[in-house]
Amino acid sequence: MAALAQYPTKPTAEHAAEWLLLADVVSEAPVPLWVIGPEGSVVVANRAAVSFLGYRNELDLVGGPSHELLHRNRLDGTAYPPDECPIICAQGLEHQGQEWFVTRAGDPRPVHWSTRRLHDTGATVLSFMPTAPDAVRHRAEERLRDSAPASARPRSRAVLRDGLYAIIHERFADPMFSVADLAAEAHVSVRSLQALFADVGRSPASEVRRIRLEFAHGMLERGHGVQTACQRSGFLDPGSFGRAFRRRFGYAPSQVRPTAASG
Repeated sequence: MAALAQYPTKPTAEHAAEWLLLADVVSEAPVPLWVIGPEGSVVVANRAAVSFLGYRNELDLVGGPSHELLHRNRLDGTAYPPDECPIICAQGLEHQGQEWFVTRAGDPRPVHWSTRRLHDTGATVLSFMPTAPDAVRHRAEERLRDSAPASARPRSRAVLRDGLYAIIHERFADPMFSVADLAAEAHVSVRSLQALFADVGRSPASEVRRIRLEFAHGMLERGHGVQTACQRSGFLDPGSFGRAFRRRFGYAPSQVRPTAASG
């Protein structure tokens, strides 16, 4: 296994044998698992994790930064610093939580994760399982209902927006998804919705469109055709997609060239 060359500390013969056993167990496990080295890089990734995240094989992952491979950005597109990641920064023996991981194709997926620290090696075993979309929506709605009203302090409004972004990322590929649908799922009025996004100089409609366009741009960079990117990102027709894309990026969808990484 290629990952064995990434043993996180200088091994003794006993530790090397234990590491071989651990690598075999991780590789054959039916649930997505990988091992994070002391420096935050992926040391071992099993087939279930590779498949879940849409990579070709473990060589696409081993040696890469675990945090960036899982969720380089937050759902709203802003950077997600590693020192704010609960997985990387977890202290103690065991931890678990809810997060959004992003596949190689750029699709956000809700997961429940858990970690276990391996004291002898300094590594951490990470396991994760997809969360049912209905459960994600239910949690987002709970956050929205439990958050303070529009007049509340900024922190509560930020939490409220996080819940809205969770719904948008779940629904943006549906071309019939609208601002009214977003307000209905969040159990708030359209006016309240607009006020929440106005706090950060945006509008709900522009954010839905931005997320659709950025998803489409990522697909084009990965070599998908314009028609496929248009349909899978939630646009009804190539004409409106092309105009919106040009306004957002300054060039036509057909001018996007696949990146070297995608090749």
